[in-house]
Amino acid sequence: MNNPRCVVFGGGGFLGSHLVEQLLKKNFPVIVFGLGSKTDYQNLSSVIHKVEFIKGDFNNSRLVSKILKPNDVVFDLIASSVPFSSMQLPVEEIKKHIFSHVQLIKSAAEKRVKKIIFFSSGGAIYQEKSIKPVSEKTLLQPASPHAISKTTIEYYLNYFFRIYQTPYLIYRLSNPYGSRQVAQKGFAIVPTLFNKVMKNQRPTLFNHGEIIRDFIYVDDAIEAVVKSFDKKNKYSVYNIGSGRGTSLKTLWLEIKKITQTSLKPKYQPKRPIDRQAIILNINRFKHEYRWQPKINLPEGLKKTWQTY
Repeated sequence: MNNPRCVVFGGGGFLGSHLVEQLLKKNFPVIVFGLGSKTDYQNLSSVIHKVEFIKGDFNNSRLVSKILKPNDVVFDLIASSVPFSSMQLPVEEIKKHIFSHVQLIKSAAEKRVKKIIFFSSGGAIYQEKSIKPVSEKTLLQPASPHAISKTTIEYYLNYFFRIYQTPYLIYRLSNPYGSRQVAQKGFAIVPTLFNKVMKNQRPTLFNHGEIIRDFIYVDDAIEAVVKSFDKKNKYSVYNIGSGRGTSLKTLWLEIKKITQTSLKPKYQPKRPIDRQAIILNINRFKHEYRWQPKINLPEGLKKTWQTY
């Protein structure tokens, strides 16, 4: 049986481009939808001749709907905001993030696609807890407008499943990092710290570097997705992370060691959008797919630094 078409919205981005490469290796026909920015083409440079790239605005619901065909597998990796920017523009988050994603889900359901796959947040959507790993059963209590959007989209996926029986799959990723990730204000701490080293500028660590996050190397995260997206999944939601917690202070010490910098960080208080500690319980996915992250943080950071 032929592999279904994979339509990857946001396929030229950090996660999207890595996903596209792996889908092609598995012989899936791939359609990439993106803005057609210079970054899109750079990230896809090794495979751009193997995909159909459709340039457009994600807010153009007519164009988005026109692309879709029955039995497509639809990947939604469009990221219209980050937690910090969403805090500044909470109403825009509704207009530019939630609305467009729900339009995509509605169009996909009406076209009778094979499955919709959504990349959600494995951090800020969960209730504030102790350091114990949070499972998919943990109460959702999103910490920012960005996280509220992710949660809302998850609920809409479930709604359209009940109306149209369109299968869906949600990956709640922890903090993926690796090559091609772009630092944004208040987001993507690993490239932010590497960029500070490159510019010889002191980095800022919030809550005095005591914030704890679950970091997963991009290759491990995408391997998990490709291993499972086209299967008959037991669940509709999976946490994908390393299952280990690392403080920002420890992260910086690893980066100092790798880059051999003598820079000293500046410490700032915790912001309202910051969770103190997020570590994902990945047992649901690990047991179902016999999967385990292969690349530890020091090794992953070394690989990432080599791309600078």
